[in-house]
Amino acid sequence: MTKVEHTPIALPSFALDSDGLPGEDAIAAYERDGVVSLRQAFTPEWVALIAEGMEIAINDAVERDTEFTVSEPGEEGVFYYDTFMWKRIEAFRRFAFDSPAADIARRIMRSDGLLFYFDFMLVKEPGTSRATPWHYDEAYWPINGEQICNLWTAVDHIPEATALRFVRGSHRWPKNYRAVQFDPALRYADPPDAPEPPDWQEVPGDHEIVTAPMEPGDCLVFHSRCHHSAPGNSLRSTRRRALATHWIGDDITYNDKPQETDPPYRGEGLVHGGSMECESFRRVR
Repeated sequence: MTKVEHTPIALPSFALDSDGLPGEDAIAAYERDGVVSLRQAFTPEWVALIAEGMEIAINDAVERDTEFTVSEPGEEGVFYYDTFMWKRIEAFRRFAFDSPAADIARRIMRSDGLLFYFDFMLVKEPGTSRATPWHYDEAYWPINGEQICNLWTAVDHIPEATALRFVRGSHRWPKNYRAVQFDPALRYADPPDAPEPPDWQEVPGDHEIVTAPMEPGDCLVFHSRCHHSAPGNSLRSTRRRALATHWIGDDITYNDKPQETDPPYRGEGLVHGGSMECESFRRVR
């Protein structure tokens, strides 16, 4: 296969309407591209709260020797990640249940009701070369349906060099791919009979790679089947911190997949084909 290089194209970005929610133009962009960039969706107070929670999560994990990190041997930088923080850290609980995130997600997906699925913290320290591989979220989750999204909020200035990349419109592709670990030394158990996603930036095709530099308080909202990746943090003095919160809309049902899912926790008393609502995946709207 001939190696090519798709130059990333800047995504259009949208301000919220006067009601503090995405307008019809932003919703149309999400439906067309699988991802939409929203400017200043969260105030500095919400951003500071996320940052406070991240420091608590990292310090607690280091003290208990339970931190999840990915980095190259000998590197000074580290890629921290953690999940379900809202269950143990008040800052994340407040963001999930009291911030505008739920109403933004519901409006973008045109959903009447909404469940909070889980939160996911990503902190790439300066000098962390490890890239996040190409993947899409639905491959990891025990779900069926269309109305589920990732609301990815920036805590730091994120220039193009460290910004997420997406394959525009890939949420409409019918082909399935398997979940891939962020740590290339690991593999998921009992993978489905499907290929791993290729490096979409380096394979031939007429697909477009789009990217979105961000400022603190900006967010990306993207569909669970939209392929995305992120480079390492090659910058020497700038952290790349972000909080992903995941939201379940009206048409999502529980899919009791036989393979390992991530996060591995599947909730309480869920039945294949039934609602995802349970004690851990709470109704917020």
